[in-house]
Amino acid sequence: MIGITQRIPRSELLLICSSQHNKGLKKVHEQLNIYPDINLSNGWFGNDVMTIKQMFGMMLHAHGKFALNLLPLRRKIRQHDKQHGTKSIAVVHGDTLTTVIGSYMGRMLGLKVAHVEAGLRTHNWRSPFPEEIDRRIAGKFARLHFPPSELAESDLRKEHAKGEIVNTHYNTAKDSIEMSSSLLSDDFKELVLPKEYCLVLLHRTELIENKDDLEAILKVVHEHASLKTPVVFTEHSTTWEKIRSYGFEHYLQKNGLTVIHKQPYFNFMEIVRRAEYIVTDGGGLQEDAYFLGIPTIIHRKVTERQDGLGFNAELSGLDTQKVAAFLRNHKNKSELTRKVEAVSPSQIVIDTFLSHNYFDKNA
Repeated sequence: MIGITQRIPRSELLLICSSQHNKGLKKVHEQLNIYPDINLSNGWFGNDVMTIKQMFGMMLHAHGKFALNLLPLRRKIRQHDKQHGTKSIAVVHGDTLTTVIGSYMGRMLGLKVAHVEAGLRTHNWRSPFPEEIDRRIAGKFARLHFPPSELAESDLRKEHAKGEIVNTHYNTAKDSIEMSSSLLSDDFKELVLPKEYCLVLLHRTELIENKDDLEAILKVVHEHASLKTPVVFTEHSTTWEKIRSYGFEHYLQKNGLTVIHKQPYFNFMEIVRRAEYIVTDGGGLQEDAYFLGIPTIIHRKVTERQDGLGFNAELSGLDTQKVAAFLRNHKNKSELTRKVEAVSPSQIVIDTFLSHNYFDKNA
């Protein structure tokens, strides 16, 4: 979504933020010099939301604030459209709980909803959970769908998705990655990283809520890390809370294993760019690794994305032996080359918005 917001005049944007990841978002807002018009919450008392209980508490607060602002927002949107001759639209992205909430809040504001990164499916509601359910619900509210691939577009058409479907061919993250190096924050220089390293990011609910599965992958990472094969482990807030509650901190205490705090988006993209190989359970990082040509194993049963599979990426099926084998015998980053297409997913979205008069291009 960053590439999209950068290309729409600020006066034509009404940014509503859930602030679930409160600390990280503040840093991104500073880097972009774009701040929300409305924060529905303050995370969890100023911190990132780390547990399901905190998530529900944050959502109660967010819904209360939205309800108080509903009528004034409706009037503001109508007045803006009347003044500029536009037809406003609510835009949501991805497959999180906030995607679902943003979708029905958009409808409550009387707006058509556009879903960016639409149509990704595993066809199994249990995996990934709850993301597969989130995507399907958002798809029911949306009337303008932006699938990032031919397969996603096909799945939307098979589901008889209502409204218009516009294929962006890639995720909009492609545009964000291309601009990331120019937007590093000052504190990035303070990070001390190995010259070459394996990057590990684990955060999926289906993994971290399963104590045995989480311990099994942490053991593999612990065994692999050494001064010769350094590992950089990203301290995602929800994952770290589970690691502490399970008593697994010792798996991340070893020479050759560096734990870093969760980073602002652009800083993290630079960390990804410099990695030699990656272990992750995230679909977004799967796409990022494909764009950058980095050997990657996706530690999940199934993935809704095809990006990189058979090229730079493989799926573990939650089999830690496959992860261990990958760590020993991964492809060489320098040998992975692919044709980089000039298509801009964000520009496809913007052009569609302009053709429908959803914002004033002269603003």
